[in-house]
Parts: sequence; C-alpha cells; structure tokens
Amino acid sequence: MADGFDLLRSWMSKQPFEPEEGNKRLPIERMDGPVGAVVTGADLAGHLTQAVVDQIWTALLDHGLVWFPGQVLSPTQQAAFAENFGELGTYPFVTPLAEHDKVIPVIKEPETKMNFGGLWHTDTSYLPEPPSVTMLQAIEVPARGGDTLFADMAAAFESLSTGMEKMLLGLIGVYTADMVHGETGAYSAAAGADHPMDYGDKEGVAERCVEHPIIRTHPETGRKSIFAGSGHCSHIKGMRRSESKVILDWLNAYATKPEFVTRLKWESGSVAMWDNRRVFHYALNDYAGERRHMHRVILKGDRPF
Repeated sequence: MADGFDLLRSWMSKQPFEPEEGNKRLPIERMDGPVGAVVTGADLAGHLTQAVVDQIWTALLDHGLVWFPGQVLSPTQQAAFAENFGELGTYPFVTPLAEHDKVIPVIKEPETKMNFGGLWHTDTSYLPEPPSVTMLQAIEVPARGGDTLFADMAAAFESLSTGMEKMLLGLIGVYTADMVHGETGAYSAAAGADHPMDYGDKEGVAERCVEHPIIRTHPETGRKSIFAGSGHCSHIKGMRRSESKVILDWLNAYATKPEFVTRLKWESGSVAMWDNRRVFHYALNDYAGERRHMHRVILKGDRPF
C-alpha cells in the first residue's frame, strides 16, 4: 500500500509545473520581418522581477523592437514600467500629460491631415544625447491603417559593400530639429501644419545643431548601424547641403527597402518598445477621418559614437 508520501508524489507529478516568479521564462516569439518580437506573459502594470526585466531587455537588444499585446497602463504605470530600464527623458516640443510629466500624448484627430512621425527617423537624433529607447502605448487605434514600420539599420549597414562602409564610417552629420520644428519646418504654421498638438520651437531647441556620426556604434551590442535620417540630418560636415542630400537620400532609401522592414499593426491596449540605436521607424498616415491616440515615453541615451 502506498504511504502518504507516495500519494503526494503521485499527485504532484500530475500538476502543471509553474516556476517561481524569479525563474519565469517569458514567451518570446519573433515577428514577421527582420526586427521585432512579441512578448507575452508579463503584466506591465504590476511589479516585475529583475529576472523578467532582464529578459525583456535582452529581447530588445536581440530584436530591436518588442511588442506587448493585451496591456492597459495608466500614464503613471507606463512611466513606472519604463523606469525599469533607465531614466526617463523629456521631449521638448509637446506638452506632457497632467498625470505624468514624462508621458506625452500622440494624437491625430479625424479632421487632421498631418500625423506625428510620418517620415523615416530615429527619435530626436538632433539632441546631444538622443534617447536610447522609445515606448509607445496604443490607447485608441483606427479601424484600419495607422501601422508603424520599423527598419533594421544595423542589418542594412552590414549589407553594404566594403567600400561604402569605409566611406560612411568617416562621415559626421550635422543634426537639427529646425528641419521639422523650426519656423519653416514641416510642423510649423508656415508650412501649413494643421496638427492639433502643440508643435513649436521651445527654448530655442529647433535652432541648435549637433554633430553625430552618420554611422553609430551600439554601446551594448557593438554593432554599427545607420543613424543619419534625412528628416533630422541637415547635411554632412564639410559638404554642401545639395551634395549631402544625394548621399543621405540614397542611404535612407537603401536602408528602408522591404527586406529590412517590419510592419507593426497596433491594437488598442498594446505597448511597443524599440531601440533607437538600431532601428528607424515610420508612422503611416493612411487612416483619414479616424482618430489615433497613443502615449509615449523615452529613455535617456548617451552621445553617439
């Protein structure tokens, strides 16, 4: 006859194994495309163990983009989740939400023609220390359209010829927000901007210029990637704007070919994080007459090298 321990062992052998929270392995599945992974099994609004935070960060470094479906975060919860990975940064051109001074709304109303982020870019590359990571939460999405494209700038650089790589590694770009946020920039009244968000030059940020490499090195992975977007990089140091534009336009067109691009279809109640040191992104403006509402936070980065 089986004793009590035998019965207990038999019962336990039939139970599903649930690892302790500290040892929990998150389901991580690659997205369709060269960058991106879907991460499930974590409640971003709750407390995350360091082991789970480390898995998310590793997935971000491995895939450039991580997407979390089925998440609903208040601005405070979104900021708290982001702080697991670094210090929150400030975006100088949009007033943050009242609930948290580091979370900004990204809204396109049905009657608005212009959208936010409607060009290939890496966020605020015109700052001396551009943000390392951007986190975007979908609050309200259109019935169709409103997707975001992500391009793997590391893979694009690594596919270039040896001669082209050598030429680009010696180039320094001059970056400025003036091309977008200045008096005649794309988001200015002079350019006919109709966006309801409070775009505008704040404290002279749009007029400042900074110098960064055209090709930057990722401080954690060591991989090199294309950093100069034609929307924020005014010209190449030592070259005329007209000369620079030929190189920058070709480089951006090459790096955003379909083989380097992943398309993210948003769902209300989902969160995406992407690595600005590796990927470019492009918010599609293909949902005329519908509303799109997102909340964004950024993490402070370091000076590109």
